[in-house]
Amino acid sequence: MAYVIGLALIVLGAPLVGIAGNVIGEYVHEGLGRTISVCGVLAVLGVAAWLIIGDL
Repeated sequence: MAYVIGLALIVLGAPLVGIAGNVIGEYVHEGLGRTISVCGVLAVLGVAAWLIIGDL
């Protein structure tokens, strides 16, 4: 089950975090939005990899 959740995070979670970062960058502050976008995507991908590897 963790494998499926990890794949869902890669397919759905990472792009949504990136989009949220872009929206924040556009309306609030560019640097903050870029930081949220990059760090958020890396965090989501890290958790997804952890779940996928842990399930193997």
